[in-house]
Amino acid sequence: IMPEFKTWNLEQFKEWIDLCLHCGACYARGPIVPHNWRELPPHEYAAPHKKCPPFEYFKFKNYSPQGRQILATLIFNDRYEIDEEVIRSFFSCTSCAMCNEICIPYQPLYTVLAMRQEIVEKGFAIPGRLKKMTDNIQSSGNIFGRKKHPKTLEDFSLPETGEDIFYSGCYATYLQPETARANVKILKSAGIDIAHLGDKEGCCGEMLKQSGNMKLFKKAAVENVEKLKQAGAKRVIISCAHGYSTFKNDYTNPHVVGALPFEVIHITEIIASLFKNGRIRFSKSLNKTVTYHDPCFLGRQCGVYAQPREILEAIPGLTLKEMDRYGKWSYCCGAGGKVTLNAFPEMAKETAKERLLEAKAVADTLVTSCPTCLAHFKKTAKTEGIDIEIVDLSMLVAKTMELVD
Repeated sequence: IMPEFKTWNLEQFKEWIDLCLHCGACYARGPIVPHNWRELPPHEYAAPHKKCPPFEYFKFKNYSPQGRQILATLIFNDRYEIDEEVIRSFFSCTSCAMCNEICIPYQPLYTVLAMRQEIVEKGFAIPGRLKKMTDNIQSSGNIFGRKKHPKTLEDFSLPETGEDIFYSGCYATYLQPETARANVKILKSAGIDIAHLGDKEGCCGEMLKQSGNMKLFKKAAVENVEKLKQAGAKRVIISCAHGYSTFKNDYTNPHVVGALPFEVIHITEIIASLFKNGRIRFSKSLNKTVTYHDPCFLGRQCGVYAQPREILEAIPGLTLKEMDRYGKWSYCCGAGGKVTLNAFPEMAKETAKERLLEAKAVADTLVTSCPTCLAHFKKTAKTEGIDIEIVDLSMLVAKTMELVD
């Protein structure tokens, strides 16, 4: 039984931090149930051979969930000091949560989050651009440090108050405005009176949590929830997989915010529901063979697997083919909650490259529902010369609804 975390600090692991059976299923060996190395039928039980991106890249056990658990135990018992290699080990984790899917009793990802907090609270420097991004959130309210809020949704003249509020997030607002606009068009076409906080919308704070700064994360969470509450939100519709997981899983921690005064729903969930209820129609045929990449923060972290596939299967002309690793066993894009993308860019690139080649083997178009995955895949495909179309699911929906060209 997992404990109720005050935050995610190492002190709370004293009762179970050394419970690992060292079976190795979290990163290398065997099927996962039972632990006797028998072959199990795919797809539900048989985890893929390659599971842990940092272990696959660095090739050392201390970059695996099991290795990190051993390090955390030693550090907790004052038998090992935090050093540069320890910091590299814990910050190279992509937070993909495949180890949590495999090791349900222990949930190794929480050890990573606890150690990151331990590293920050003891005053150690965190790697790469993570400190800069943390400072950006504090000074500018977004991870990019942009002082001026772009007029991404200005043409829609959306009210800043209402029961249904669209939360666009940093990536869609600053890097992918076309996706944010497509989402609003879809929602408005269904007759939803959508609102948006405009320049009052702040970063969800996911980077603060992922970087180990839980005090600043709680502050951001409380401020964001209060803004949405004051705006009259009854339902918050989020297009970012990371923002969605942050609101749904982290804000609701009783020691962060607790029960939220509004419903939180991902854009793929509401699009699937609107289509089923006949409130939107998919009319234009899109002749493509597509494969769907399950974002880690939408799939394993939140359990949203069916709705994106229901949408794709309903679009005229689309043929959906699955990659070898999909659903609960989907391989990470490598961006790692933006942590590995900014701290270990070479590892992030190699992980994305592997995933892109896996997609290209079955389809001509890779579809996803996460702006971070989308941006990372597009950049890697360009730099590595991998010829595959990469598109956000909402953009495909907007096209089949003839809302965009």
